[in-house]
Amino acid sequence: MQIGMFGGTFIDNPDYPELNKVLAKLADRESVSKTAIAIAWILRHPAKMQAIIGSMNPDHIADTCAASDVNLPHHDWYELYLASGKYLP
Repeated sequence: MQIGMFGGTFIDNPDYPELNKVLAKLADRESVSKTAIAIAWILRHPAKMQAIIGSMNPDHIADTCAASDVNLPHHDWYELYLASGKYLP
């Protein structure tokens, strides 16, 4: 998961400690990686976004596919949204 075109990734990035804390909590609960939680968040976005992973690495593909089995209720989705530094009106 990248931050814009040139910002790198936000997963395990020290600039996003709160977001990574919530990602880790949910990943532990669901027994998947933080990447799978981030992909699950995208797949449950109300705009019906799709994830493009751009990988040929079988481990990365399997990690991403695990997102389809993640139970991410609304309160978890919003917790991730707020942890990313966004706010709700």
